[in-house]
Amino acid sequence: MKKKILFTFIESGFGHISSMESIYAALTDKFGDSYDIERCNIMTDDGLPHLVKMDKFIIDQVKNTNKIPMFGKWVFPFIGFLGGHKLVRFFHRQMAVKSFREGLEALRRREPNVIVTNHYFTNLLAVEYKRRIDPDAVVINYNPDITLHTFWDKRDGIFVVNSEMAYKKALKYRFKPELLRCVTPCVNMTAENNTLTRAQLRDKLGLPQDKFTVVVADGGYMLGRGPKFARALIKSKLPITLCIIAGKNDKRLKEFTEIAEGKRRLKASPETTVKVYPFMTNAYELYGAADVFLTKGGPNAVLDSIYMRTPVIIDYCPHVIEEATAKLYVKTLRCGETAFTKRKAVKRIRRMMEDRSDLDRYVENIEKFVATGNGAGKVADIIATEAEVQRKAYAARGVEFDTAERALSLAATEFARNAPEAADVQITINDEASAEITVSK
Repeated sequence: MKKKILFTFIESGFGHISSMESIYAALTDKFGDSYDIERCNIMTDDGLPHLVKMDKFIIDQVKNTNKIPMFGKWVFPFIGFLGGHKLVRFFHRQMAVKSFREGLEALRRREPNVIVTNHYFTNLLAVEYKRRIDPDAVVINYNPDITLHTFWDKRDGIFVVNSEMAYKKALKYRFKPELLRCVTPCVNMTAENNTLTRAQLRDKLGLPQDKFTVVVADGGYMLGRGPKFARALIKSKLPITLCIIAGKNDKRLKEFTEIAEGKRRLKASPETTVKVYPFMTNAYELYGAADVFLTKGGPNAVLDSIYMRTPVIIDYCPHVIEEATAKLYVKTLRCGETAFTKRKAVKRIRRMMEDRSDLDRYVENIEKFVATGNGAGKVADIIATEAEVQRKAYAARGVEFDTAERALSLAATEFARNAPEAADVQITINDEASAEITVSK
C-alpha cells in the first residue's frame, strides 16, 4: 500500500495556494507513481462549521493587513513581542478550541503519513496531529515568504525556507538547524514552463500588439493601492493598454468595468485601452503579455511576473513580509523598482515608454535569477526523502507499512471516540495490526 502524502491547502491570500500548487505539481510529476498524493482545502472541504469560521477569520485578517493603514505594520511585531508562536498556539488550543479540534478531526479522517503545509495554522494542526494522534507522521512545512515571522510552530517537522533572509530569521527564532532546509522560491510551474512570447500572449488574450502594456493587480482581493494607481493611469491619458485585475473584489470589478465602458464620470481617453478582469487562474499569462507589472509586494505574484520575464513596479508593502519581497526582488536582485506614490508610478511608466533601457536591464537581471531554478522540485525531493526515512523507520521496527497503517487507524478511531478533549495522548504501534493508546486528561 502506498504512503499517503497530504497537501493542506488554505486561502490566506492566494500566494499560499500558488506556492502549494507548485510543490504539489512537482511532487506528482516526479513521484506520482510512488505515493498516494492527496490534496484538500483542510479548512472547508469537510464543511466543519467552526473550522470554516476560522478560515473566514484568517482571510479577514489578510484583508485587514491590506486595507487598514498600519495594521500589517504592527500586528506581526506586536504578536512576536507577546510570545509569537506560543501566543498563537494558546489562542488556537484554548480560545478557538472548537476550530482547533475540528482541524485535527479533518486530518484524522484522511490518515496521512506525510503532511505538507505552508501556513502557520495548518502547520500547527499538523504538529499537534503528530503529537496527539500519529507520532510516526512526517510534517513538512514550506514557508512561501521571503522572510519569516514568529507565528510558525517550531517544535517538530521539517521547515523549508526560500531565502537566506528567512534562514537567518529561523536560526534567530531558534528553529532546530537539523530541521531547516533552504531552497530557491517555489513558483507556479505553468509560469515556469510557458513558451509563448509576449506577442503570442497578447494575441491569445486579445490585447493590442503595438501599445505599451501595463497590468495592475493588488492581490486576490484588490484592497491595497491598486485602484488609486489604476485611476491615476487612466487620468494620465497615456497611450497604453491598461489591464486591471480586480480579483475577487466585485465592487472594484464593477467600478472599472463601468469606467472601461464609459459609464462613469472618470472616462478613459481614446488613446488608452482599458481591460478589466475578475480573479484569474492564468493571471501569469497577463503578466507575460505586459511590459511592466504594477502591484503590491505579494511574493508569489511578483515571482510569477518575474518568471514571465516581466519587470515589476511595487507600489505598496503593507507589512514586513511584503517589505522583504521588495528588498529582495528590487533592491538586491534589481528585477524592477518601487513607486509608492501615484505620481511617481505614472512618471516612471511614461519614462519607460520613451526609453526601454531600464526595462531591458531588469530583464537581464531576471534571466540571471530564473537561472537559479524553481524550488518546487527541490521541495518535492525533500518530501520524498523524508517519506523514505519514515519507511525505513517502520522497517527497522519490523512493522510492515500496511500493518502500521491499520494500527494507526485503530488508534486514531480510539482517540476520537474516547478522548476528544485529552491534554496528552501517547500512541504505541505494536508489531501486529494493533496499537496501544494512553490518555492523560
